[in-house]
Amino acid sequence: MNYFDTMDTIVGKFFDNLPKSYVVYCDYIAHTISKELKANDTEKLLSSVSKPQYDLTKSGAFASTKKTILVEDRNGTKYRVTVEEV
Repeated sequence: MNYFDTMDTIVGKFFDNLPKSYVVYCDYIAHTISKELKANDTEKLLSSVSKPQYDLTKSGAFASTKKTILVEDRNGTKYRVTVEEV
């Protein structure tokens, strides 16, 4: 076995043992909800709808894929809409 065969084996084993990645759509769903709430409030019941907020650690790194939208109605009642994978 030469050097390149050994490196190929080491690198191959490394990548084979990584957790498999997958796609989740929390961003898409949260942005769609926020956009549609703003666009379809024909009765003007909502005074504010925030952009989706990311779930971040104190240092600013991603803590999870969870997204939060803050909504306030015209009477001042506040709501939290959360999108997260289950």
